Amino acid sequence: MISDSYNSRESWQIEHQCPQCGAPVLLDETDHLLACSYCRTKLYLLSQGPFRYRLPPPLETAKEILYVPYRRYRGLSYQVRGRNIDYRVADLNLLTAPVKGLPFSLGLRPQVLKLKFVSPETEGRFAKVDSALRDLVETALQFGPSGSLQFMIGDVESLIYAPFYREDGRLFDAILKRPVIPWDEGSLEDLLEQDRPLDWQVRFVSTLCPHCGWDLQGEKDALVLLCRNCQTAWICKNSSLEKIDFSVMTGGEGPLVHLPFWRMRADIEGVRLQSYADLIRLANLPKIATPSHEAVPLYFWSPAFKLNPALFMRWTRQMTAYQPGGQAKETFEGASVHPVTMPLADAVGSIPLAIANLMMDKRKMMKLLPDLRMTLTDALLVYQPFLVRRNELIHEKMGLVIHRKALAFGAEL
Repeated sequence: MISDSYNSRESWQIEHQCPQCGAPVLLDETDHLLACSYCRTKLYLLSQGPFRYRLPPPLETAKEILYVPYRRYRGLSYQVRGRNIDYRVADLNLLTAPVKGLPFSLGLRPQVLKLKFVSPETEGRFAKVDSALRDLVETALQFGPSGSLQFMIGDVESLIYAPFYREDGRLFDAILKRPVIPWDEGSLEDLLEQDRPLDWQVRFVSTLCPHCGWDLQGEKDALVLLCRNCQTAWICKNSSLEKIDFSVMTGGEGPLVHLPFWRMRADIEGVRLQSYADLIRLANLPKIATPSHEAVPLYFWSPAFKLNPALFMRWTRQMTAYQPGGQAKETFEGASVHPVTMPLADAVGSIPLAIANLMMDKRKMMKLLPDLRMTLTDALLVYQPFLVRRNELIHEKMGLVIHRKALAFGAEL
């Protein structure tokens, strides 16, 4: 992994206990692996639906706690309008319980206080998530004029429950111990979850290779785990590890690091994009479409690691337009690889954005994109070789440069 002492923002942290030995473990919000420094256990974190966290009330609070949900969203947001594609990093948390008068956002609290996972054993009562307020969150994520098309990529969604308690006809903030709103006791039952589903429980998956029993390797935010013993790659799905195909492109001499990319092929309704010749015509590339280009299948490319929105869009466009090839091997032996932090589902979601970015006829693009329908037919994780320089990584064939700090920034998204 290429890293740098660069922090773009404060990361939320979660306190937990090692399920093996009970020792305290501190996790970052982006972590997928729990690594215990005491018993050396390494487990993959999994949740059915969004992860659910809570702000713990002070220990001396003896009141029954009412936890109120806030929806957390963090990711890349794109708006396509006219000839322009606008973008930003979206980072917000908004109230999603039908309780009037409560703070609309948690502000900086999750950055200052340590969070804990919600579980079926958590004491207290929980307010329901209101579906209408979820729609308000979707609206809050939009920016720019109405009528534009919106794409969300690399998003992290979770629920954070803030603690309150009732006293003397008022609802108190359990952390500040201050009254917030008057409280009608009779309306409480309509707001509460009747039962806490078992899928609120965080689950753990062993990180031993299912093929050979070796310890799988990966950074704490990695989505794909590697076995250096039997040269396999694994991703966690439905409480188990599933083997995935990958390819490592060979490079020349000099220090190299391999960055991961998703290479995807899709059936697209509404526009013809099956061959490289189709892309040449759509994007008006400085080439003449020949019969040989007609025989070359078109692949869409996306970084399999997080970047700021401008760089992510640039690399999606450049890799798709270039269609990199070359010799490849199906082994990590001797290769230094960067972790996969962008899931395939988000990469697939970037295909319409890539089409919008490549398409020269922008007027046609605005009519085309809303009705675009895609079916993924093939996907492969491809590690591309980059030359390592002091502050930069250079794609060996394309010559494009990515700054090391851009990777560090992406790790915080």
